[in-house]
Amino acid sequence: MRNTLVFLKSNQSTFNTDINYNRWLLTNPIQARKDELLTIQVIEAEFPITYYNVDTTNNVLELIVVSDDTNDSASNEDYTETYTLTFDPQNYSASQIATEINSLSAQTHSGITCSYSKRTGKITITGTATDAEPSDSIQKITIGANTTCNKLIGFSVGQTLTQPTLGNVSLDMEGDNVVDVNRTNNIYIETDLMLDSRDTDGNRSGILAKVQQNKKFLDVVHYQTGHALPLELDRKDTYIDRIDLRILDDNNLPIDFNGDNNYSITLLFQYIKKEKLLLGEEVEGVETLPIIDNINTGDSCDEYSDNEIE
Repeated sequence: MRNTLVFLKSNQSTFNTDINYNRWLLTNPIQARKDELLTIQVIEAEFPITYYNVDTTNNVLELIVVSDDTNDSASNEDYTETYTLTFDPQNYSASQIATEINSLSAQTHSGITCSYSKRTGKITITGTATDAEPSDSIQKITIGANTTCNKLIGFSVGQTLTQPTLGNVSLDMEGDNVVDVNRTNNIYIETDLMLDSRDTDGNRSGILAKVQQNKKFLDVVHYQTGHALPLELDRKDTYIDRIDLRILDDNNLPIDFNGDNNYSITLLFQYIKKEKLLLGEEVEGVETLPIIDNINTGDSCDEYSDNEIE
Protein backbone atom coordinates (compact mmCIF):
# COMPACT_ATOMS: atom_id res chain seq x y z
CA MET A 1 0.00 0.00 0.00
CA ARG A 2 1.32 3.43 -0.97
CA ASN A 3 1.37 6.23 1.63
CA THR A 4 1.96 9.98 1.59
CA LEU A 5 2.62 12.06 4.69
CA VAL A 6 1.79 15.76 4.60
CA PHE A 7 3.27 17.99 7.33
CA LEU A 8 1.26 21.21 7.75
CA LYS A 9 2.29 24.34 9.62
CA SER A 10 -0.27 27.06 10.11
CA ASN A 11 2.19 29.89 9.39
CA GLN A 12 2.67 28.49 5.90
CA SER A 13 -1.03 28.63 5.06
CA THR A 14 -3.33 31.40 3.91
CA PHE A 15 -6.49 32.14 5.90
CA ASN A 16 -9.84 32.85 4.25
CA THR A 17 -11.88 35.04 6.60
CA ASP A 18 -15.13 34.37 4.72
CA ILE A 19 -15.17 30.61 5.29
CA ASN A 20 -12.63 30.43 8.18
CA TYR A 21 -10.45 27.86 6.41
CA ASN A 22 -6.68 27.69 6.35
CA ARG A 23 -5.41 26.69 2.91
CA TRP A 24 -2.17 24.95 2.02
CA LEU A 25 -1.25 24.69 -1.68
CA LEU A 26 0.62 21.51 -2.62
CA THR A 27 3.48 21.93 -5.09
CA ASN A 28 3.36 18.19 -5.71
CA PRO A 29 -0.32 17.16 -5.72
CA ILE A 30 -1.58 13.91 -4.24
CA GLN A 31 -2.92 11.77 -7.07
CA ALA A 32 -4.38 8.29 -6.98
CA ARG A 33 -4.00 5.91 -9.88
CA LYS A 34 -7.00 4.87 -11.90
CA ASP A 35 -7.49 1.73 -9.84
CA GLU A 36 -7.03 3.47 -6.46
CA LEU A 37 -9.00 5.45 -3.91
CA LEU A 38 -7.65 7.78 -1.21
CA THR A 39 -8.01 7.66 2.57
CA ILE A 40 -7.01 10.38 5.04
CA GLN A 41 -6.14 10.40 8.74
CA VAL A 42 -4.72 12.86 11.26
CA ILE A 43 -1.84 11.01 12.91
CA GLU A 44 -0.46 13.81 15.09
CA ALA A 45 -0.96 17.50 15.90
CA GLU A 46 0.28 20.25 18.22
CA PHE A 47 -1.87 23.18 19.34
CA PRO A 48 -0.70 26.07 21.56
CA ILE A 49 -3.19 27.08 24.26
CA THR A 50 -2.96 30.76 23.38
CA TYR A 51 -6.65 31.41 22.77
CA TYR A 52 -8.70 33.33 25.37
CA ASN A 53 -11.82 32.10 27.10
CA VAL A 54 -13.47 35.37 26.01
CA ASP A 55 -13.09 36.62 22.46
CA THR A 56 -15.26 38.41 19.89
CA THR A 57 -17.57 35.40 19.56
CA ASN A 58 -18.75 35.35 23.20
CA ASN A 59 -18.13 38.77 24.75
CA VAL A 60 -21.49 40.60 24.68
CA LEU A 61 -23.99 40.79 27.55
CA GLU A 62 -27.34 42.53 27.12
CA LEU A 63 -29.66 43.05 30.09
CA ILE A 64 -33.18 44.45 29.91
CA VAL A 65 -34.61 45.82 33.16
CA VAL A 66 -38.26 46.81 33.51
CA SER A 67 -39.34 49.01 36.45
CA ASP A 68 -42.67 50.45 37.58
CA ASP A 69 -43.89 53.56 39.36
CA THR A 70 -46.31 51.97 41.79
CA ASN A 71 -47.99 55.30 42.59
CA ASP A 72 -49.49 55.79 39.17
CA SER A 73 -52.42 53.90 37.77
CA ALA A 74 -50.79 53.09 34.46
CA SER A 75 -49.23 49.84 33.30
CA ASN A 76 -46.90 48.03 35.68
CA GLU A 77 -44.14 48.29 33.05
CA ASP A 78 -43.49 52.03 33.02
CA TYR A 79 -39.75 52.07 32.26
CA THR A 80 -37.61 49.74 30.16
CA GLU A 81 -33.84 50.23 30.33
CA THR A 82 -31.22 48.24 28.40
CA TYR A 83 -27.68 47.59 29.62
CA THR A 84 -24.95 46.42 27.25
CA LEU A 85 -21.53 45.18 28.31
CA THR A 86 -18.78 44.18 25.87
CA PHE A 87 -15.96 42.24 27.53
CA ASP A 88 -12.45 42.91 26.27
CA PRO A 89 -11.01 39.73 24.67
CA GLN A 90 -8.80 38.10 27.29
CA ASN A 91 -8.97 35.43 30.02
CA TYR A 92 -11.46 35.91 32.88
CA SER A 93 -12.21 34.02 36.07
CA ALA A 94 -15.82 33.81 37.29
CA SER A 95 -15.16 36.47 39.93
CA GLN A 96 -13.63 38.80 37.35
CA ILE A 97 -16.69 38.37 35.14
CA ALA A 98 -18.91 39.41 38.07
CA THR A 99 -16.67 42.44 38.66
CA GLU A 100 -17.06 43.51 35.02
CA ILE A 101 -20.85 43.28 35.24
CA ASN A 102 -20.72 45.29 38.46
CA SER A 103 -19.04 48.09 36.54
CA LEU A 104 -22.20 48.85 34.57
CA SER A 105 -23.37 52.37 35.33
CA ALA A 106 -26.82 52.89 36.80
CA GLN A 107 -29.49 54.33 34.56
CA THR A 108 -32.33 56.68 35.47
CA HIS A 109 -34.71 54.20 37.08
CA SER A 110 -32.52 51.16 37.77
CA GLY A 111 -29.06 49.92 38.60
CA ILE A 112 -27.29 46.58 38.20
CA THR A 113 -25.07 44.65 40.63
CA CYS A 114 -23.62 41.17 40.31
CA SER A 115 -22.16 38.46 42.54
CA TYR A 116 -20.56 35.03 42.09
CA SER A 117 -20.95 32.14 44.53
CA LYS A 118 -18.08 29.67 44.80
CA ARG A 119 -20.44 27.25 46.54
CA THR A 120 -22.93 27.05 43.67
CA GLY A 121 -20.70 28.12 40.81
CA LYS A 122 -23.45 30.49 39.66
CA ILE A 123 -23.72 34.21 39.02
CA THR A 124 -26.59 36.31 40.38
CA ILE A 125 -27.60 39.58 38.74
CA THR A 126 -29.57 42.06 40.86
CA GLY A 127 -31.66 44.91 39.54
CA THR A 128 -32.36 47.72 42.02
CA ALA A 129 -34.65 50.72 41.62
CA THR A 130 -33.04 54.17 41.93
CA ASP A 131 -34.55 57.09 43.81
CA ALA A 132 -35.57 58.92 40.64
CA GLU A 133 -39.10 57.97 41.57
CA PRO A 134 -39.35 57.02 45.26
CA SER A 135 -42.16 54.63 44.39
CA ASP A 136 -40.22 52.77 41.66
CA SER A 137 -39.96 48.98 41.87
CA ILE A 138 -38.14 46.45 39.68
CA GLN A 139 -40.62 44.30 37.76
CA LYS A 140 -38.54 42.12 35.43
CA ILE A 141 -34.99 41.26 34.33
CA THR A 142 -34.29 39.60 30.96
CA ILE A 143 -31.14 38.38 29.22
CA GLY A 144 -31.34 40.24 25.90
CA ALA A 145 -31.30 38.63 22.46
CA ASN A 146 -27.93 40.21 21.58
CA THR A 147 -26.14 38.34 24.39
CA THR A 148 -23.38 36.01 23.16
CA CYS A 149 -21.81 35.02 26.52
CA ASN A 150 -24.64 32.81 27.84
CA LYS A 151 -22.45 29.73 28.30
CA LEU A 152 -19.73 31.80 29.94
CA ILE A 153 -21.95 33.45 32.58
CA GLY A 154 -24.39 30.55 33.06
CA PHE A 155 -27.61 32.28 31.96
CA SER A 156 -29.89 30.61 29.46
CA VAL A 157 -30.83 32.29 26.18
CA GLY A 158 -33.63 34.75 26.92
CA GLN A 159 -33.71 33.87 30.64
CA THR A 160 -36.28 36.06 32.41
CA LEU A 161 -37.39 36.63 35.98
CA THR A 162 -40.54 38.57 36.91
CA GLN A 163 -41.14 40.12 40.32
CA PRO A 164 -43.48 37.86 42.33
CA THR A 165 -44.62 40.72 44.58
CA LEU A 166 -45.43 44.22 43.33
CA GLY A 167 -43.56 47.08 44.93
CA ASN A 168 -40.19 45.43 45.70
CA VAL A 169 -37.28 47.74 44.94
CA SER A 170 -34.90 44.92 43.94
CA LEU A 171 -34.96 41.62 42.05
CA ASP A 172 -32.30 38.86 42.12
CA MET A 173 -31.93 36.61 39.06
CA GLU A 174 -29.59 33.63 39.41
CA GLY A 175 -28.20 31.88 36.35
CA ASP A 176 -29.87 28.65 35.28
CA ASN A 177 -26.45 27.03 34.91
CA VAL A 178 -23.04 27.14 36.52
CA VAL A 179 -20.52 29.40 34.82
CA ASP A 180 -18.25 27.83 32.20
CA VAL A 181 -14.97 29.71 31.85
CA ASN A 182 -13.43 27.00 29.65
CA ARG A 183 -13.15 28.28 26.09
CA THR A 184 -13.54 24.76 24.76
CA ASN A 185 -12.93 21.21 25.91
CA ASN A 186 -11.92 20.02 22.45
CA ILE A 187 -10.47 21.23 19.19
CA TYR A 188 -12.02 19.82 16.02
CA ILE A 189 -10.02 19.53 12.81
CA GLU A 190 -12.39 19.81 9.87
CA THR A 191 -11.75 19.49 6.15
CA ASP A 192 -13.86 20.58 3.18
CA LEU A 193 -13.46 17.12 1.65
CA MET A 194 -16.44 14.77 1.70
CA LEU A 195 -16.04 12.19 4.46
CA ASP A 196 -18.23 9.56 6.08
CA SER A 197 -17.89 11.24 9.50
CA ARG A 198 -21.02 12.22 11.45
CA ASP A 199 -21.57 15.23 13.69
CA THR A 200 -23.57 15.21 16.94
CA ASP A 201 -26.85 15.40 14.94
CA GLY A 202 -25.90 12.50 12.70
CA ASN A 203 -25.22 14.68 9.67
CA ARG A 204 -22.25 14.00 7.41
CA SER A 205 -19.35 16.26 8.24
CA GLY A 206 -15.72 16.86 7.36
CA ILE A 207 -14.42 16.29 10.90
CA LEU A 208 -11.08 14.52 10.75
CA ALA A 209 -10.20 14.43 14.45
CA LYS A 210 -11.14 15.68 17.92
CA VAL A 211 -8.23 16.83 20.08
CA GLN A 212 -8.84 17.10 23.82
CA GLN A 213 -7.70 20.37 25.40
CA ASN A 214 -6.30 19.25 28.75
CA LYS A 215 -3.52 21.78 29.29
CA LYS A 216 -3.34 25.21 30.90
CA PHE A 217 -3.07 28.58 29.20
CA LEU A 218 0.24 29.08 27.31
CA ASP A 219 0.95 25.34 27.33
CA VAL A 220 0.97 23.10 24.24
CA VAL A 221 -1.33 20.15 23.57
CA HIS A 222 0.32 17.20 21.82
CA TYR A 223 -1.99 14.78 20.00
CA GLN A 224 -1.06 11.40 18.56
CA THR A 225 -3.65 8.97 17.28
CA GLY A 226 -3.61 5.59 18.94
CA HIS A 227 -5.69 3.90 16.25
CA ALA A 228 -5.43 3.21 12.55
CA LEU A 229 -8.80 4.60 11.49
CA PRO A 230 -8.38 6.09 8.01
CA LEU A 231 -11.39 7.83 6.49
CA GLU A 232 -12.14 7.08 2.86
CA LEU A 233 -12.48 10.11 0.62
CA ASP A 234 -15.23 10.49 -1.95
CA ARG A 235 -14.61 8.48 -5.11
CA LYS A 236 -14.17 11.69 -7.09
CA ASP A 237 -11.46 13.04 -4.76
CA THR A 238 -8.49 11.32 -6.36
CA TYR A 239 -6.46 14.45 -7.19
CA ILE A 240 -5.64 16.88 -4.36
CA ASP A 241 -3.57 20.00 -5.02
CA ARG A 242 -4.67 21.94 -1.93
CA ILE A 243 -5.71 21.21 1.65
CA ASP A 244 -8.33 23.32 3.41
CA LEU A 245 -8.81 22.91 7.18
CA ARG A 246 -10.88 24.65 9.84
CA ILE A 247 -9.98 24.59 13.53
CA LEU A 248 -13.19 24.73 15.57
CA ASP A 249 -14.31 24.69 19.21
CA ASP A 250 -17.14 22.76 20.87
CA ASN A 251 -19.67 25.30 19.55
CA ASN A 252 -18.46 24.96 15.96
CA LEU A 253 -16.82 28.38 16.12
CA PRO A 254 -13.32 29.09 14.74
CA ILE A 255 -10.53 29.35 17.31
CA ASP A 256 -8.35 32.45 17.37
CA PHE A 257 -4.83 31.54 18.50
CA ASN A 258 -3.95 35.25 18.87
CA GLY A 259 -1.30 36.15 16.34
CA ASP A 260 1.39 34.01 14.77
CA ASN A 261 1.23 31.23 17.34
CA ASN A 262 1.88 28.28 15.10
CA TYR A 263 0.06 24.96 15.21
CA SER A 264 1.00 21.89 13.19
CA ILE A 265 -0.87 18.89 11.84
CA THR A 266 0.39 15.73 10.12
CA LEU A 267 -1.93 14.02 7.65
CA LEU A 268 -1.53 10.50 6.31
CA PHE A 269 -2.92 9.77 2.84
CA GLN A 270 -3.14 6.13 1.85
CA TYR A 271 -3.86 4.72 -1.60
CA ILE A 272 -6.16 1.70 -1.54
CA LYS A 273 -7.19 -0.52 -4.41
CA LYS A 274 -10.72 -0.22 -5.70
CA GLU A 275 -12.96 -3.24 -5.40
CA LYS A 276 -12.97 -5.27 -8.58
CA LEU A 277 -16.75 -5.61 -8.83
CA LEU A 278 -18.36 -2.18 -8.87
CA LEU A 279 -21.70 -0.97 -10.15
CA GLY A 280 -21.91 2.22 -12.13
CA GLU A 281 -19.80 4.00 -14.69
CA GLU A 282 -16.53 2.37 -13.68
CA VAL A 283 -17.61 -1.05 -15.04
CA GLU A 284 -18.69 0.42 -18.36
CA GLY A 285 -16.11 -0.62 -20.89
CA VAL A 286 -16.27 -1.03 -24.65
CA GLU A 287 -17.58 -4.57 -24.32
CA THR A 288 -20.18 -3.86 -21.62
CA LEU A 289 -21.78 -0.64 -22.90
CA PRO A 290 -24.09 -2.32 -25.48
CA ILE A 291 -25.31 -4.77 -22.82
CA ILE A 292 -26.04 -1.98 -20.33
CA ASP A 293 -27.85 0.01 -23.03
CA ASN A 294 -30.06 -2.99 -23.77
CA ILE A 295 -30.83 -3.45 -20.06
CA ASN A 296 -31.76 0.24 -19.72
CA THR A 297 -34.07 0.17 -22.77
CA GLY A 298 -35.66 -3.18 -22.00
CA ASP A 299 -34.36 -4.80 -25.21
CA SER A 300 -33.27 -8.40 -25.18
CA CYS A 301 -29.58 -9.02 -24.75
CA ASP A 302 -29.82 -12.25 -26.75
CA GLU A 303 -28.74 -12.38 -30.35
CA TYR A 304 -32.07 -14.15 -31.17
CA SER A 305 -35.56 -13.51 -29.96
CA ASP A 306 -37.67 -16.23 -28.38
CA ASN A 307 -39.62 -16.63 -31.66
CA GLU A 308 -36.53 -17.64 -33.56
CA ILE A 309 -35.46 -20.39 -31.20
CA GLU A 310 -36.95 -23.78 -32.08
